[in-house]
Amino acid sequence: NIFLQAFAFLGVSQEIKMDNGRAYLSQKIQEFFHLWGIKHIMGIPYSSTGQSITERAYRT
Repeated sequence: NIFLQAFAFLGVSQEIKMDNGRAYLSQKIQEFFHLWGIKHIMGIPYSSTGQSITERAYRT
């Protein structure tokens, strides 16, 4: 799991902001974040300014 690798290197985040991709909306992801006590923040759909930090990280 990529999140576990990131947590091992960076520590566990209190919150994670993501775009509204289908993979990030799954029940499995929601349960994983709940288990780890992470607040899952979804970006504003179709908003380049609302997604700017997320998109910059992905370089899109």
